Amino acid sequence: MRLCPTAVALAVAISAGLLTAAPAAASSAEQQAVDHSVATAAADGIQQSVAVVDRDTGTLVAGSGGDEQYISESIVKLFTVAYYEVKAGGQPEESMAQTLRTMIIHSDDQIESSLWNTDIVPTVAERYGLSSTSNGPKTGPHDWGWELITADDEAEFLYKMSNDPAVAPLLMDAMADAAPTASDGFDQDFGMNALTGDHGSKQGWTDVGSADQVQVHSVGWTDQYFVAILQTSTESDYETMRADSTQAARAVLAAEGAGSEPESPLSDPTGTDGQTGAQVTALLADVFAQLFREIGAFIESFTGVPDER
Repeated sequence: MRLCPTAVALAVAISAGLLTAAPAAASSAEQQAVDHSVATAAADGIQQSVAVVDRDTGTLVAGSGGDEQYISESIVKLFTVAYYEVKAGGQPEESMAQTLRTMIIHSDDQIESSLWNTDIVPTVAERYGLSSTSNGPKTGPHDWGWELITADDEAEFLYKMSNDPAVAPLLMDAMADAAPTASDGFDQDFGMNALTGDHGSKQGWTDVGSADQVQVHSVGWTDQYFVAILQTSTESDYETMRADSTQAARAVLAAEGAGSEPESPLSDPTGTDGQTGAQVTALLADVFAQLFREIGAFIESFTGVPDER
């Protein structure tokens, strides 16, 4: 009496503990990139929040600490451009359009100060549904850069702005031309601005020596994603914060297009790969039934007593 080879193999696998339940699905390549970047920044004494949104759908595909509020610094200049573009119906006078572009490309503080008013952030937040973006406690008629923003809201703003015909053409063109050095001499060549290929960015930072708690932010896009990387620290330095922002941006870029589905742990050399869970379950049920029938026949051949299972 010979047992079916398939039944024997299954019995051996069960007895050896080799057939186990499939593990939980692995996180996406983008989420792994974000988690690694946030952990690296934390080891450097930096609180980092990241949000990654699909450029086509607006879906949040990865993130960490996305609802944490940060002081905006020069990121607020994006809202200033949107505010004046909307006021002009998407067609500001040429001189104003050039002023707005220059402010974004070189992060020009003097231009921002000349245009600033406290209606800018509430107006833009309402237009784009940014529930965690607002003026901050220190925001005033002559004090900008203290506004409160989150990574989730910034990525959402970029997505919705990109679909706003009154704002997108000028603002996205300016972001795509961001200079490596700001008008105040600060090195802007970090984060999203350090990427190659299709990208655009706006950086924000605390003026050197002006506060113990430093902010270094970068928001922008890759070919597939809108990305917001916000950072704050009382322990780190500008060079390290710029480097960690760049590492996060490059990690997200590297994750683009990477597969997120793990290989099946029940790879079957007899050709069942790719079958649905129901089909695999049915196959296993048939194998078990065959196993029980052959075990019963094997017992009967020795004892002469039929197996009644």
